[in-house]
Amino acid sequence: MVSPAAVCALLLALFGTLQGQPGTGVGAGGVGGVGGAGGGGGGGGGGGGGGGSGGGPPPPVAPVPPPAPPTNTNGTNITNTSTTSPAGNLTSTSSPANATTTTPPPTRPPWPKPNCGNPALTNELRRVFLDMHNDFRGRLARGQTEVSAGWGIAPPAALMYRMKYDCGAESYAQQSVANCRRTELPAYATGGHKQNLFVLNSANANPKAVIHYALSRWWSQLARFGMRSNMMFYQSEYHRGARNVLQWAKMAWWNNRKVGCTMKNCGSFYLVSCMYSPGGLYVNQHVYRVAAVCSGCPHGQCDGQALCRW
Repeated sequence: MVSPAAVCALLLALFGTLQGQPGTGVGAGGVGGVGGAGGGGGGGGGGGGGGGSGGGPPPPVAPVPPPAPPTNTNGTNITNTSTTSPAGNLTSTSSPANATTTTPPPTRPPWPKPNCGNPALTNELRRVFLDMHNDFRGRLARGQTEVSAGWGIAPPAALMYRMKYDCGAESYAQQSVANCRRTELPAYATGGHKQNLFVLNSANANPKAVIHYALSRWWSQLARFGMRSNMMFYQSEYHRGARNVLQWAKMAWWNNRKVGCTMKNCGSFYLVSCMYSPGGLYVNQHVYRVAAVCSGCPHGQCDGQALCRW
């Protein structure tokens, strides 16, 4: 049976180990040697020696890293902020630490489609007239592709308005071809518009193809006859005879915002007529101002064709 003195010596040795005091272990051994009988005391001394050797400093403990912050499903870190409500309650909110806010670009309303009540022309053909005019004007405004005979590539436009289809202009165009008249109306009969007229001496053609051909011929005056690079419309433009660019200029005039057109099968020929407002062809004014693309268009109104919406 173990004596109380031996138990006490063991407890002291254990206590010395925990406290890191080598002397305590020796003392414990001494107590064991005194209290033990014969070999028991030697055992106690051995216990004391064991206590002395185990009394060194404890091994260093590796630091525990802080937990990683939680992440959203998109991989961004969450930061928590706490605020105290007026009532004294603690509230917590979470927000992405590296989240970015993007504002979607403003959505432009759709450009109005032609819709007139006159059954002499379908809305589909009205759309062909309008789209071709705006396509031509956009190509010119960008200043990259439209050849001007003798002057190279026509330069870009600071401001070129996108055209809208106008039923009032169409009504004047209808009047101009009602009697299969093969010449343009006098200025007093156009309601303040400027007119383009094309005569196709064939009646066996698809209406859409007739429109394409007529408008392409008007526009081709620039490539065939040319316009000075500063795009200034001088009085001399009226005196170029068959090599004039008057039909092209009406299509291209920068502030011609409205157009209305029609076509008529006159039996042995087709007539194609378009009316423009305000009209253009103003002497000593520019067909358009030459400058950086859309530099004269209000911010946010320049569309993908380099035309200015209004």
